[in-house]
Amino acid sequence: MAVEIGALRAMLSLDSAAFERGAKRAEASMSNLQRRFSRVGRSLRRFGTTMSTRVTAPMVAGFGLMARSAFHSAFEIERMAQLSNSGLVEFQRFAAGARDVGIQQDKLSDILKDTNDRIGDFIATGGGPMADFFENIAPKVGVTAEQFAKLSGPEALQLYVSSLEKAGLTQQEMTFYMEALASDATALLPLLRNNGAEMDRLADSAQNAG
Repeated sequence: MAVEIGALRAMLSLDSAAFERGAKRAEASMSNLQRRFSRVGRSLRRFGTTMSTRVTAPMVAGFGLMARSAFHSAFEIERMAQLSNSGLVEFQRFAAGARDVGIQQDKLSDILKDTNDRIGDFIATGGGPMADFFENIAPKVGVTAEQFAKLSGPEALQLYVSSLEKAGLTQQEMTFYMEALASDATALLPLLRNNGAEMDRLADSAQNAG
């Protein structure tokens, strides 16, 4: 088991602290599931029906699959948040809004990762896909690459869109800059306009709904 965990940590490029946080969250989720399953089992025993006896083995197998699925899901979300340079809650809120325009969690993680990579590329080399933005747009609206470097993935993407809006670009120009940042990033524009008002509304709605 120690070898398997070590391999996972190496493959996913998680530091030990992040891995432990993800494992603890997954463990909490499984503990919650186990408590629920125990309550179901007690209810079935109280009824004392022969049906409950017949379904015990399949139920146990099903519960095991659900627990493994919960662990895998928690681990994947932690991994995608790490790749996106964002906090776990921040990433989940952003993902809740992105789903409304057909961008799923894995695709969103890729977009945010590309955002971080291309900002870093410009800072390191002065070139790359972000060069046009930092040379033509950033000076007009008073933002710098150093400001972007201090932000999380979602924050950097929001500042990018807000900067494009302040520069008064046409829809065609907005599309050009969004696709230069990351493939399919244009789909997020309706959510990120007006300082992300629609993204905040959808994220709040999803969080309030649990």
